[in-house]
Amino acid sequence: MADIPSYGSDDCVLPFRIEGTDFRGQVVRLGASVNSVLSAHTYPPPVSGMLGEALVLAIMLGSALKFVGKLILQVQSDGPISMLVVDYRTEGFIRGYAQVNQDKWLGRFGSHGDAAKSGEPQPVFGDLFGDGHFAITVDQGLKKDRYQGIVTLAGDSLGDCAQAYFSQSEQVLTKIKLAVAQLIEPGGGGTWRAGGLLLQSMPPAEPQPDKDGEKHDDDWPRANALLTTAEDHELLDPRVTSEKLLYRLFHEDGVRVFKPKPVTFSCSCDRDSILGLLMSFPKDERQKMVEPDGQIRVRCEFCSSLYEFEPESVEQRLRTHGMG
Repeated sequence: MADIPSYGSDDCVLPFRIEGTDFRGQVVRLGASVNSVLSAHTYPPPVSGMLGEALVLAIMLGSALKFVGKLILQVQSDGPISMLVVDYRTEGFIRGYAQVNQDKWLGRFGSHGDAAKSGEPQPVFGDLFGDGHFAITVDQGLKKDRYQGIVTLAGDSLGDCAQAYFSQSEQVLTKIKLAVAQLIEPGGGGTWRAGGLLLQSMPPAEPQPDKDGEKHDDDWPRANALLTTAEDHELLDPRVTSEKLLYRLFHEDGVRVFKPKPVTFSCSCDRDSILGLLMSFPKDERQKMVEPDGQIRVRCEFCSSLYEFEPESVEQRLRTHGMG
């Protein structure tokens, strides 16, 4: 077996193609980037796990865009997790957050708040989400219309929702496998890791003759079956490179990898943008935001950064802009 070149597995998406087919895919491996997103919050572990899966999915979908823009993945439900939001900018920047309905969470999982009731298994997809929808929005900038595709929440995972999205909105055969885990460190605490595999049967650019004059209708089911043999630890362990995993899965057909794309956690919030947001509220609403010590505080939902403002400084800025 010849040596397989490695580009480094962490915090990148590696596109690939199975030789002799129209099957293309991606391997996503996240280390510091997903840990930065999830560690910025104090979500219950199952919520962090779902947000980690959403991050991987957004990278899979967004990294395939051929223009400079943004992809937003959003899940809304009437269950304990009321919302997940992830946005991926085509420069390779990722961020995301979750909203938890505390009353429904405590009512379903008990007072622990971070796990299922004592003696019960950890909650699964159906426990965490109720009725709702899974939406993908593609933003190409101010001069272009947004595109949005929506499917109802169904199946046993966010991966199933994404597969339904591709089937209904894009009419592309798609198989997805996701893995997220917190690796517990000696002395307590842990580091989050995430990974995923996506495989799609793309329409050929032009009609292709059957290989060796024979039909190969079993190619897609066979590739699907091979992908499902990928184990969670292979997607999470930094010692197992993406290239070696792909070789194990598809070496009989041959697999070609392309230039990887790096992924980095980055939040676009800053003091000026938060100030602009405050200025957009009516004056009576801003007054309600003033805390007992006389400050207005705004916390970014994506990165948890806290911004403090003197109310008078906000009003002065409005007067300067002729808005007061």
